[in-house]
Amino acid sequence: MAKIRVVAERPPTVEELHFRSDSAFLCLLLNRRTKIIRVIDFRAGALPAKRLFIQSIAQREGVEKVITLVEKDEVASWTRVGFVREGTIPGFYKRSDGHLCGCVIGDRTASIEVSDESQKSAERTIVAAKKNAMDLDDEIRGITLRGVEAQVALAARDEAWSKGEGLGAFDPFGRGVLRLFLECSTKKSRANYISAEFQDCFGHALIEVLRSPRDEGERLATAAGLRAFAEELKRRQIVSAFGFAPADDQELSTAYLAAGFRKTGLLARGIQVGAGRRDAILWSRKLLNPAGEPGIDD
Repeated sequence: MAKIRVVAERPPTVEELHFRSDSAFLCLLLNRRTKIIRVIDFRAGALPAKRLFIQSIAQREGVEKVITLVEKDEVASWTRVGFVREGTIPGFYKRSDGHLCGCVIGDRTASIEVSDESQKSAERTIVAAKKNAMDLDDEIRGITLRGVEAQVALAARDEAWSKGEGLGAFDPFGRGVLRLFLECSTKKSRANYISAEFQDCFGHALIEVLRSPRDEGERLATAAGLRAFAEELKRRQIVSAFGFAPADDQELSTAYLAAGFRKTGLLARGIQVGAGRRDAILWSRKLLNPAGEPGIDD
């Protein structure tokens, strides 16, 4: 008699988990690829029960980093249960800013914060990147930009992550989102891919770059791609754009700065790079004011 082999189904890469009680209601967006949890809180007040649920899921899944984006008046309640205010996204809620609170899950109750040395390292990265960005022309020539279907970008994503080169995961960061993909390259450089995930109801967009640029050609192509996405998002009346990058990544920092983004936060162990986590710069750009006028970062 032939043996029957039972193969367990793999859990989804991104999964929604919900916690509801009489006084609490939240959603966890668990990303098993990037090993991060985003908390979407539907009921005000960060009760200890919320923290216990978040911590139990994070420890079960081997997730080290948890983030939530909240209005200003909710920051204090999250810091009381061990989160740290790590950055701000101007215009995240169209007419108000989003405040990013993060927590590194470990044995201690208090979250790990960015070290003084990491803060100094990030500042050195930005100083060097600003010098490089100043040398970029307003119009970057010799770049090929083309919109691509999801399957093309996701295939490139899978290859990059299998080699340990992936930064952008192109996975859902929010709920009920739309996503665009852009391929950017020069004749002499390999193609890189940029994704924009946006929500019309909130008016913000997450920008993800698949790989860190490794030479001048890739850096120019990435900067041109980020600029092009900013213009497309403005056309779609998106108010705010933001992205994350390793805090010591000078090439990617140059591309963000050349596209009009600025540092608005620094996250402890905020991004997965290969098999480990590194501190991450939060890059933001205010594209428009809610009335449709140019943003303050233009």
